[in-house]
Amino acid sequence: MLSMFKKAVDVEVFPAVSGSIVLHGKPMAGLKLRRGYLYLNVTEEGVWDETVTDDKGQFSFSDIVIQSKHPTHAFSTNIIQQVIQIYDDNYPEYKEVYLWSTNSTGIKQNSFFIERLSQLHCDLSDDVIYHQIIDEQYKGAIRFEIDSICRWPSLEALEAEKREKYGEL
Repeated sequence: MLSMFKKAVDVEVFPAVSGSIVLHGKPMAGLKLRRGYLYLNVTEEGVWDETVTDDKGQFSFSDIVIQSKHPTHAFSTNIIQQVIQIYDDNYPEYKEVYLWSTNSTGIKQNSFFIERLSQLHCDLSDDVIYHQIIDEQYKGAIRFEIDSICRWPSLEALEAEKREKYGEL
Protein backbone atom coordinates (compact mmCIF):
# COMPACT_ATOMS: atom_id res chain seq x y z
CA MET A 1 0.00 0.00 0.00
CA LEU A 2 2.77 2.45 0.86
CA SER A 3 4.51 1.84 -2.48
CA MET A 4 1.70 3.62 -4.34
CA PHE A 5 2.72 6.85 -2.57
CA LYS A 6 6.40 6.53 -3.40
CA LYS A 7 7.81 8.90 -5.99
CA ALA A 8 9.28 7.80 -9.26
CA VAL A 9 13.08 7.76 -9.41
CA ASP A 10 15.53 8.31 -12.26
CA VAL A 11 16.57 5.11 -14.02
CA GLU A 12 19.63 5.43 -16.27
CA VAL A 13 18.58 3.15 -19.11
CA PHE A 14 21.45 3.91 -21.51
CA PRO A 15 24.48 6.19 -21.22
CA ALA A 16 25.44 8.44 -24.11
CA VAL A 17 26.95 6.53 -27.03
CA SER A 18 29.63 7.71 -29.44
CA GLY A 19 31.48 5.67 -32.00
CA SER A 20 32.31 4.83 -35.58
CA ILE A 21 31.84 1.99 -38.03
CA VAL A 22 34.27 0.92 -40.73
CA LEU A 23 34.61 -2.02 -43.10
CA HIS A 24 38.26 -3.06 -43.49
CA GLY A 25 39.23 0.44 -42.32
CA LYS A 26 36.92 2.29 -44.73
CA PRO A 27 34.21 4.46 -43.07
CA MET A 28 30.65 3.22 -43.54
CA ALA A 29 28.71 6.40 -44.35
CA GLY A 30 24.91 6.48 -44.25
CA LEU A 31 24.55 3.22 -42.30
CA LYS A 32 21.32 3.01 -40.30
CA LEU A 33 21.67 1.88 -36.68
CA ARG A 34 19.12 1.27 -34.01
CA ARG A 35 19.42 1.21 -30.25
CA GLY A 36 16.91 -0.46 -28.02
CA TYR A 37 16.16 -1.48 -24.50
CA LEU A 38 13.75 -3.67 -22.61
CA TYR A 39 13.30 -2.87 -18.93
CA LEU A 40 12.21 -6.21 -17.51
CA ASN A 41 8.85 -6.10 -15.70
CA VAL A 42 8.41 -2.46 -16.75
CA THR A 43 8.26 -2.20 -20.55
CA GLU A 44 6.20 -4.80 -22.39
CA GLU A 45 8.33 -4.63 -25.52
CA GLY A 46 11.55 -3.08 -26.68
CA VAL A 47 11.85 0.70 -27.02
CA TRP A 48 13.89 1.77 -30.05
CA ASP A 49 15.51 4.86 -31.55
CA GLU A 50 17.64 5.22 -34.66
CA THR A 51 20.55 7.16 -36.09
CA VAL A 52 22.64 7.17 -39.27
CA THR A 53 26.43 7.29 -39.59
CA ASP A 54 27.96 10.44 -41.10
CA ASP A 55 30.52 10.63 -43.94
CA LYS A 56 33.27 9.47 -41.56
CA GLY A 57 31.21 6.52 -40.30
CA GLN A 58 30.69 8.26 -36.95
CA PHE A 59 27.48 8.15 -34.93
CA SER A 60 26.07 9.01 -31.54
CA PHE A 61 23.03 8.52 -29.35
CA SER A 62 22.16 10.71 -26.37
CA ASP A 63 21.70 9.15 -22.95
CA ILE A 64 18.30 7.80 -21.90
CA VAL A 65 17.00 8.43 -18.39
CA ILE A 66 13.42 7.54 -17.51
CA GLN A 67 11.26 7.98 -14.43
CA SER A 68 9.91 4.80 -12.82
CA LYS A 69 8.38 3.70 -9.54
CA HIS A 70 9.49 0.12 -10.20
CA PRO A 71 12.79 0.42 -8.26
CA THR A 72 10.87 1.59 -5.17
CA HIS A 73 8.85 -1.65 -4.93
CA ALA A 74 9.95 -4.24 -2.41
CA PHE A 75 11.91 -7.09 -4.01
CA SER A 76 12.02 -5.39 -7.43
CA THR A 77 14.80 -6.36 -9.78
CA ASN A 78 16.20 -3.82 -12.18
CA ILE A 79 17.46 -5.53 -15.32
CA ILE A 80 17.62 -3.63 -18.58
CA GLN A 81 18.47 -5.45 -21.79
CA GLN A 82 20.49 -3.12 -24.04
CA VAL A 83 21.11 -3.53 -27.77
CA ILE A 84 22.74 -1.45 -30.51
CA GLN A 85 22.63 -3.03 -33.94
CA ILE A 86 22.90 -2.35 -37.63
CA TYR A 87 19.42 -2.14 -39.09
CA ASP A 88 19.85 -1.17 -42.71
CA ASP A 89 18.03 -2.80 -45.64
CA ASN A 90 20.79 -1.56 -47.98
CA TYR A 91 23.26 -3.89 -46.23
CA PRO A 92 21.36 -7.15 -45.64
CA GLU A 93 24.58 -9.02 -44.87
CA TYR A 94 25.04 -6.86 -41.76
CA LYS A 95 21.39 -6.60 -40.77
CA GLU A 96 21.08 -7.06 -37.04
CA VAL A 97 24.85 -7.28 -36.44
CA TYR A 98 25.37 -6.43 -32.76
CA LEU A 99 27.55 -3.48 -31.91
CA TRP A 100 26.41 -3.90 -28.31
CA SER A 101 24.27 -6.48 -26.52
CA THR A 102 24.19 -6.83 -22.74
CA ASN A 103 22.07 -6.75 -19.60
CA SER A 104 22.50 -3.78 -17.31
CA THR A 105 21.54 -4.14 -13.65
CA GLY A 106 20.50 -1.44 -11.21
CA ILE A 107 19.22 2.07 -11.83
CA LYS A 108 22.62 3.71 -12.46
CA GLN A 109 24.90 2.87 -15.37
CA ASN A 110 28.17 1.29 -14.38
CA SER A 111 31.45 2.92 -15.32
CA PHE A 112 32.52 -0.09 -17.41
CA PHE A 113 29.59 0.40 -19.80
CA ILE A 114 29.92 4.19 -19.89
CA GLU A 115 33.61 3.91 -20.82
CA ARG A 116 33.02 1.40 -23.63
CA LEU A 117 29.92 3.08 -25.05
CA SER A 118 31.77 6.39 -25.28
CA GLN A 119 34.27 4.76 -27.66
CA LEU A 120 32.23 2.22 -29.61
CA HIS A 121 34.52 1.78 -32.63
CA CYS A 122 33.64 -1.20 -34.79
CA ASP A 123 34.88 -2.90 -37.93
CA LEU A 124 32.22 -4.89 -39.78
CA SER A 125 34.88 -7.38 -40.85
CA ASP A 126 35.26 -8.48 -37.19
CA ASP A 127 33.19 -11.31 -35.74
CA VAL A 128 30.92 -10.86 -32.75
CA ILE A 129 32.81 -11.88 -29.64
CA TYR A 130 31.87 -12.28 -26.01
CA HIS A 131 33.56 -9.71 -23.77
CA GLN A 132 33.74 -10.38 -20.05
CA ILE A 133 34.36 -7.45 -17.71
CA ILE A 134 35.45 -8.19 -14.16
CA ASP A 135 34.67 -5.75 -11.36
CA GLU A 136 37.72 -5.93 -9.06
CA GLN A 137 35.87 -4.07 -6.33
CA TYR A 138 34.15 -7.40 -5.61
CA LYS A 139 37.29 -9.52 -6.05
CA GLY A 140 36.11 -10.88 -9.39
CA ALA A 141 32.73 -12.05 -8.14
CA ILE A 142 30.83 -9.51 -10.27
CA ARG A 143 31.25 -9.91 -14.02
CA PHE A 144 29.54 -8.17 -16.90
CA GLU A 145 29.06 -9.79 -20.29
CA ILE A 146 28.84 -7.97 -23.64
CA ASP A 147 28.43 -9.39 -27.14
CA SER A 148 29.93 -7.06 -29.74
CA ILE A 149 31.90 -6.74 -32.97
CA CYS A 150 33.58 -3.71 -31.43
CA ARG A 151 37.00 -3.87 -29.83
CA TRP A 152 38.68 -1.97 -27.02
CA PRO A 153 42.33 -3.17 -27.21
CA SER A 154 43.69 -1.44 -24.10
CA LEU A 155 40.63 -2.39 -22.05
CA GLU A 156 40.74 -5.98 -23.35
CA ALA A 157 44.35 -6.30 -22.19
CA LEU A 158 43.32 -5.13 -18.73
CA GLU A 159 40.47 -7.66 -18.63
CA ALA A 160 42.85 -10.46 -19.67
CA GLU A 161 45.03 -9.60 -16.65
CA LYS A 162 41.96 -9.71 -14.40
CA ARG A 163 40.95 -13.14 -15.77
CA GLU A 164 44.42 -14.44 -14.95
CA LYS A 165 44.04 -13.11 -11.42
CA TYR A 166 40.43 -14.22 -10.77
CA GLY A 167 40.02 -17.10 -13.23
CA GLU A 168 37.68 -17.81 -16.10
CA LEU A 169 34.00 -18.51 -15.64
